[in-house]
Amino acid sequence: MKKAKKRKTNQKIFFKNFWKLLLCTTLTTLTLAFLTTLFHPVIVFGLTLDEILEKSKSDPDFAWDMYLSYISQLSPNVSASESKKIEQVGRIINAKRKLKELDFAVKEDIEGLIKFLKTNSIKTTLKYYILEIFREETLAEYLNNNLSHNLDVLLLTNILTIDVKDYVESVLNVISQDDKAKKHFLDTVLKRLEKKDVFVNAIFEELYQRYSNAEKETRNRILELYKDFKTYRYSDARFEKILNKTSKTWYKFWHSFMEFSSRLSQFADNFVFVIFGLVVVSILVLFSLKFVRYKIFYILGFKKLAALTYRKIVDEDPLNEDKRLTLAQLYEEAGMFEEAMNEYNFLKRIKLE
Repeated sequence: MKKAKKRKTNQKIFFKNFWKLLLCTTLTTLTLAFLTTLFHPVIVFGLTLDEILEKSKSDPDFAWDMYLSYISQLSPNVSASESKKIEQVGRIINAKRKLKELDFAVKEDIEGLIKFLKTNSIKTTLKYYILEIFREETLAEYLNNNLSHNLDVLLLTNILTIDVKDYVESVLNVISQDDKAKKHFLDTVLKRLEKKDVFVNAIFEELYQRYSNAEKETRNRILELYKDFKTYRYSDARFEKILNKTSKTWYKFWHSFMEFSSRLSQFADNFVFVIFGLVVVSILVLFSLKFVRYKIFYILGFKKLAALTYRKIVDEDPLNEDKRLTLAQLYEEAGMFEEAMNEYNFLKRIKLE
């Protein structure tokens, strides 16, 4: 009896101590959990903001629920930098929920965004959400890094607040050297550019500055590039004036003469040779004029050649009696009596009529 009673007493003490130990352990665990939640909520839930953001690339709504759970356990002692990051993540996920039908927005795919811009116009609200997701500095950096080999990225200026004119020089450098890129730019990119008129005017301004400071060969290339723009109905008054001027015969002749003189001077050993070349060219030019050629033949005593040359002058004005009489006299002096008689007879008929 005494042994049974002692055993029973020991059991009571054991269970009493056990429950005390269990209670202490539970309280300690809960205290640690509370303190950890208070100061390190990320450890408790096993999540980070980066993991929540990554989840938003596949399921924005679920990521939003994760985000709400995350911020509900935040301590009031969160630092300013951490608070700013949390707020930014929230804006990104919220924007993705608004644009969850657009795959490029959910996946943060910049190339997909550019493809979207090639076929769609961007409204103000949509632009706001896109900038929340991609961030302006990220898109601007992507534009700067890729413009030299992909002109489509210029369409990012449709949603960025930067000045599209800042990219004129880069675009000109590309389309001046690559005909395929130039055609794609004029056919596709420029048509979808929201600030198209501003950009084209800036291109013409840059082209005119280059034209004003360029040599003849470079000027010709610039004019050809301008003509390509003109084909797509973009024009500039300054270049139109230049084209009208260069299309005139006298201008072409003068520039051909100057070009010949320039090339001649490259092979000249001294100034006298250059002058001699210019004199020869001048004589050839003058000799190409019928009246001058006739005078030269006449002075040199080549009467027959003079008469034949003057005949071409008369053919341009066949009813001019003075020119006909001069031609008849030239025929006589050259011994071409039959031709002279024909001219005198022609003069008689004119007077009779």
